Amino acid sequence: MNKTIDILGNEISFDCMGCDIADHKLIPPGGYIYEDDLITIAQDPEIPIVGFMILGTKKHIKSINDLSNEERHRIMDVLNLTIENMKKIGLCKEVLIIQEESSSHFHIWILPVFPWMDKYDKSVRDIQEIISYAKDNYNESVKKELLETIDKLKTEFRK
Repeated sequence: MNKTIDILGNEISFDCMGCDIADHKLIPPGGYIYEDDLITIAQDPEIPIVGFMILGTKKHIKSINDLSNEERHRIMDVLNLTIENMKKIGLCKEVLIIQEESSSHFHIWILPVFPWMDKYDKSVRDIQEIISYAKDNYNESVKKELLETIDKLKTEFRK
C-alpha cells in the first residue's frame, strides 16, 4: 500500500493510483472533471499546479499500445476537448502533454503553461523544476484558484 498527502492536505492510500481513481476508491481533489466508461480526467492529486489535469484509463494498462484503435481515438478526442476547455475558460494559451511508459498505469499529463514558467525552458527536461517550484509556492490562494478551476472545467464538460 502506497501513501501520500494530496494537494488538499489529505492522506491518501492506494495500491495503484490510476486504478483506485478509476474505481472511485480514491477521489481526486475537487472530484472528477470528466468520466466515461474508458477515461477519467481529474486534477493531479499530488502536484499543486492550477489546471494540471491527468487523463487516465479505467483499465490497468501501461502503454498506449495496449489500447484498441477505437480507444486511442476516443482518448485523443477527450484530450483535445480537455485542452479546448482549458483554453475556453482562459486558463492557458498552450499546454505540455506528457505520457511515459515508466508508470505502472497509463495516464497523460496535461500541464497548462503559465507566465510564471517563463524562467524555465517549458520542456520535458524542466518538468521536475516546475513541479518543485509549484510545491514550494503552494498556498491558500493557489488552492482556492485550483478548486475554482476544477469547477469551471466541470461546467465546460457538461455543456
